[in-house]
Amino acid sequence: MAVAAFLPLCAGLMAQNVDNSAIFSVEDDQLMSALDSIVVSASRVNAKSPVAYSELDKRQIALQNPTSSLPMMLNLQPSVVAMNEGGTGLGYSKIRVRGSDPTRMNVTLNGITYNDAESQEVFWVNLPALSTMLNSAQLQRGVGSSTNGVGAFGSSLNLQTAIPQTKPYAEIDLAGGSYWTAMAGVRAGTGRSRHGFSLDVGYNYNRTEGYIRNAFARLHSVNVVGSWYGKGSVAKVIYIHGRQRTGITWNGISKEQMEADRRYNSAGEYTGPDGNLAYYDNETDNYMQHIVQGIYSVQLAENLYGSATLNYTKGGGWYEQFKESAKLKKYGYDSDTKSNLVRMKKMDNDFYAGNVNVKYETWRGLIQAGVNYSLYNGDHFGTLKWVEAMPDVDTKRHYYDNNGLKKDWSAYLKEAVYLLDGSLNLYGDVQWRFIDYKISGQDDDYIPLDSRYKYDFINAKAGATWQITPRSNLYATAAVAGKEPCRSDLKDAITNGGEVLPEHLFDYEFGYRYTSGRLALAANVYLMEYKNQLVATGKISQSGYKIKDNVDRSYRRGVELSAGWQALKNLRFDANSTFSLNKIVHEDGSLTDLMLSPGYVGAFSASWDIIPRLNVTLTDKVVGSQYFDNSSNPDHKLPAYNVMNLAVSYDFGRFSIAAYANNLLNAKYVADAWYDYEWDECGFFPAALANGMVKLSYKL
Repeated sequence: MAVAAFLPLCAGLMAQNVDNSAIFSVEDDQLMSALDSIVVSASRVNAKSPVAYSELDKRQIALQNPTSSLPMMLNLQPSVVAMNEGGTGLGYSKIRVRGSDPTRMNVTLNGITYNDAESQEVFWVNLPALSTMLNSAQLQRGVGSSTNGVGAFGSSLNLQTAIPQTKPYAEIDLAGGSYWTAMAGVRAGTGRSRHGFSLDVGYNYNRTEGYIRNAFARLHSVNVVGSWYGKGSVAKVIYIHGRQRTGITWNGISKEQMEADRRYNSAGEYTGPDGNLAYYDNETDNYMQHIVQGIYSVQLAENLYGSATLNYTKGGGWYEQFKESAKLKKYGYDSDTKSNLVRMKKMDNDFYAGNVNVKYETWRGLIQAGVNYSLYNGDHFGTLKWVEAMPDVDTKRHYYDNNGLKKDWSAYLKEAVYLLDGSLNLYGDVQWRFIDYKISGQDDDYIPLDSRYKYDFINAKAGATWQITPRSNLYATAAVAGKEPCRSDLKDAITNGGEVLPEHLFDYEFGYRYTSGRLALAANVYLMEYKNQLVATGKISQSGYKIKDNVDRSYRRGVELSAGWQALKNLRFDANSTFSLNKIVHEDGSLTDLMLSPGYVGAFSASWDIIPRLNVTLTDKVVGSQYFDNSSNPDHKLPAYNVMNLAVSYDFGRFSIAAYANNLLNAKYVADAWYDYEWDECGFFPAALANGMVKLSYKL
């Protein structure tokens, strides 16, 4: 409603057709672009950097399926495997890069860490329609550039929110498709006034019933950006809100269940009074998040820029589950009674973060430095919503209660020296990071968690890029990174009386890049050698987390190939392939495969403008076979799969229409699974069969 009320204001400003050219020159616009980029430059690289990376701009992001979460949009990038539990792209999604799990990807939003401080994951469902808010996304593979927060152990994803447009605009998107999936979005902006002010707002609503039972999703997001562009400085206030209600889908199903009914989901299942199977209709996950950022960038002197960012994130939510014949003693009651009940596991957290960056760059080189600090304060507690044997149960009583307090300091220095008239780039990057993490209270098993952990890391990278010709370069780099254990790792160690150590990674990469007007080629060899890597033991915690333990030696070694060819003015081909070995080295010298790390990952796309404004894009994703535990047991292996998608769009000017056909070959594939050796149980997550979507867009 607020966005709708804002549209007439934008329309009025459009009618005025304000001309800013007399106020802001081309040089001013270039300076503003430089000031916008300083916010994310600490964690980004460019073609001169000895780092393997890929990047999506705003236009490329907009062409993706409108209901896909960000991990699904990145699925065609080199070495990426994305999966979605519900099968439609909405709901819980995960992304792996080079086989590394999501806790090893560092995600920054305008230079501020977006990973959850304790789980170290990004729960993409908590920030729906994030792609509509972005100006660009850069994915770095391996140990990336200097960053803050969770260590980039397998990759880093740097996100920059949309830059305000100079002219007023308003856009409306509507989409609908298979499994009652739909999307509605509206965005509007005032454009930049003569005095440099602008206001942009957006709202998105996504919904689906999901491919598997109970995979429904109801997702809302709001973003508001207020900006001021002066002659030598930029100030922004950004507000992002996400709210999600989704059905629980993390159980997975057995192989036998999958063969009988791929869409089965046991969440909420119980035996009814009549002896028949019944389902609790509110087996859900719920979360709400508010993000407020204040950003100030300034030109301090010629070639010298500075920026400061403050961030506050308020998060909270719960998941709700029906438990059949549960022991009340487990919930803190002095009773041997068993009863059907509904429990709610909740969290309430605050995250404060800030950073300051300074950058100086000339034709001779670049030097950049910065400091970062963050504070996370998160409460975890549980309540009982309903107990059949206790109609008057106290729904406000906490049957467990604990807190995590995490402080994170870091500072970095990055330098590049351009020699031989810019043909040789020597690159150095060092970061100091200190973590102070305190856990207090007790968990739901009533084991005291009171403990405190301190970690001190030096993460460093050195490399060189040699510009062989104006179109090609060679690079080499060596990096070392350290990473602290997640909350679940520490909690399991406390419960089992063990110890968990921080991980270390030594990453060596060598690459070649060639770019001409029509052809782009790249090859990258990586050797990622781990010390004390945390890998899944084969046990699953009560909350569904894979219990992990340190292994002394392990590695990921591979070669990444990518190519892009503009065959004709209206026809483009892109392809990439990754061949890898991902192994655990045991004490006796034997090797087993790291879980969910396929030896081959490839992608292909062809984009053809058949006639002006009519585009057809065909994509194909191939993922090789992979084990879903670390034993290399052939019975615990997911088959290779191939997924082909088709997108057709036509632009009428202000109005456009697009159709998306997903999984054209109707492949019955599984991209994710788990195994619990203690109970000898497997859980598979079957993906959706052939499905489609149509999108309508209108621009004022």
